[in-house]
Amino acid sequence: MPKVEDIPTVVTSTQDDVSPIPVQAVQMTAGQKALQKLRDERQAQKDEELRKVKMLQEQDNIFKENPDAAVIPEKVAMRMGKRMLPFVGLPIFGSMGAFVFFWYMATYQNQEFQPAVVAATTIGLLAFGLIGITYSVMSASWDPESDGSVLGVEEFNKNVDNLKEGLGRSRENAQLREKMKGLPESEIQAALRDLERREKKASKKSQTLEQKLNDEI
Repeated sequence: MPKVEDIPTVVTSTQDDVSPIPVQAVQMTAGQKALQKLRDERQAQKDEELRKVKMLQEQDNIFKENPDAAVIPEKVAMRMGKRMLPFVGLPIFGSMGAFVFFWYMATYQNQEFQPAVVAATTIGLLAFGLIGITYSVMSASWDPESDGSVLGVEEFNKNVDNLKEGLGRSRENAQLREKMKGLPESEIQAALRDLERREKKASKKSQTLEQKLNDEI
């Protein structure tokens, strides 16, 4: 039978008058580990929310300093306008041309057409022109330095994804603003400073010895 002195110990103090604590006393139980994990997950969620708050404030500051930051660049706007000529202009002019064609055939060629055929043709072309407005905007390259492709299929898919992401981010920002309304600004700034301090501390822990020496130099 093992004796008490045979139990491994963890020394928590260098003073001789403090008794060593058995290893079994410092080991966490399964319940304690689960509770600690839950606390860590909650803290991680709070930290992620604080990062979003910080990004939102930085974005607001950018728009305050430069109101033109949210304006569509001139190159992109001109590119959208050029794309509207084939995708919007042709269907609209085609609708007008179809109406004139039906009128000419009925007046000078004694050709009769069902009103439903005339209406479906002209309205269909007009509808195609309206759809062309959306496609002209969405299929244009939103990068001022890139002209994009002729048909703009790849740009359309990319811009749709960006639009979905932007709408989702707008909803998140609206929820964050709603939560921030009930909190004092001083409390928000204190939480952001605490987050920054903890992130710096974690970053230093992960640094190598060479990186730490370079930072000190």
